[in-house]
Formats: sequence, C-alpha cells, structure tokens
Amino acid sequence: MSQTKEKEISLEEQLSKLSVKELKSQVTRTGNRSNRKSPLLLPAVVTNRIALDCEMVGIGPDGKEHMLARVSIVNEQGEVIVDCYVKPQETVTDYRTEISGIRPEHVNKGVDFKTIRELVKQLIHGKILVGHALKNDLMVLNLKHPKYNIRDTSRYRPIAKKAGSFGTPSLKSIAYVFLREDIQDGSHCSVEDARAAMKIYMLFEKEWEKSALPAWIGAMGSD
Repeated sequence: MSQTKEKEISLEEQLSKLSVKELKSQVTRTGNRSNRKSPLLLPAVVTNRIALDCEMVGIGPDGKEHMLARVSIVNEQGEVIVDCYVKPQETVTDYRTEISGIRPEHVNKGVDFKTIRELVKQLIHGKILVGHALKNDLMVLNLKHPKYNIRDTSRYRPIAKKAGSFGTPSLKSIAYVFLREDIQDGSHCSVEDARAAMKIYMLFEKEWEKSALPAWIGAMGSD
C-alpha cells in the first residue's frame, strides 16, 4: 500500500514541474505507448474511446460549489491512462471525504489545475468520451467536448429503460444491474467509476453508435 502511495506522489511531483508548453510537446494523440513521455501518463494505450471521471471538493461559504480534486481517465480495456490529484485553486470549505475520498494531504501534493486541464484537453480531443454525468466533469475542468462524441451513461435512455429507472439512473445502480458490481461502497473512486462507465458503454456500444451516427454525419457535413 505504501509503495502505491509513493508512486502516485512521485508522478504528481514530476508533473508539477512541467510547464503547459512542455506538457503539450510531450502528449501525443496517436495511442502509441513509446511516444508518450509525460510522467503523468501511465503505460496504457490511448484508445479511440476513453472514459473520464472526476472527484470534487466543496468551495464557498457552504461548500456547495464544486472544485476539481482528482482526475481519472481509462481506456477501452479499463487500463488507467491518467489518475492524479489536483491542487486547490481556492480555499476548500468541504473536502466531502465520506463521498469523494479526498483528504487535504491528497490535493496539497497535487498537480496544478492548468497543467492537468491541458493534459485532459489533449487526450480527449477527437475521442469518443465516455462517462456518467459528464456535464459535471467537464464543468469542473472548464472544458467542452462535441456532443456527437459524448457517450453519457446517465443520459442514454435504453440504459435507464433496461435498468427499470424512470429518472436519471445513478452509476451505482446501473453498475449493479448490468455488471453485478458493487461500486461506490463508501467513498467514491474515480478510476472505479470510469471503468464502470466504460464497461456499461461497451455493453450498449453497437446500438448506441448506430443511434449516434446521424449526429456525427451531420457534424462532419457542417465542417
């Protein structure tokens, strides 16, 4: 356990020393393992479909405003591409530890927001982005992604219908229905959540991509 923590800290400390310019020069979108030199990028291929999940802490007087605290990205096989904590941009008023699993010592040794934002921006460019309630993740990253390339398991109606949900299903509930996995048992883990979203997406991939094709064709035609 201690070895894992030491590795995480080492990766984050290395990345924190990189400028955005240096980071951009080291990140490639090809998916070739040998070309990706950034110390934040773990040895996993960047596939055409990647899943993103973030953990957040609270800011503001009542701690209800969201701020990024951890970012995780996995590939189609569930292999971790990125997983790091993020330094606070403002004073944290609620770490939400029971839900987020985030503690002060995690984010205090985290990566600068500007650096991780640039890395995520480079990685998701041109990719099909999978996740659950991705609007929230993109919001705290201050990023946008084309709607035709978003596969949000909280918004795809066939998932909710087959799960027997009349509203927006939680990731926890659909992970159990479709994967028979008990996730978020206690505090959340963004790697676990990203993997669950990717697995669920892959179960619906064929019909989902078929339904998404008209939007993709329309977007390409407008370029």
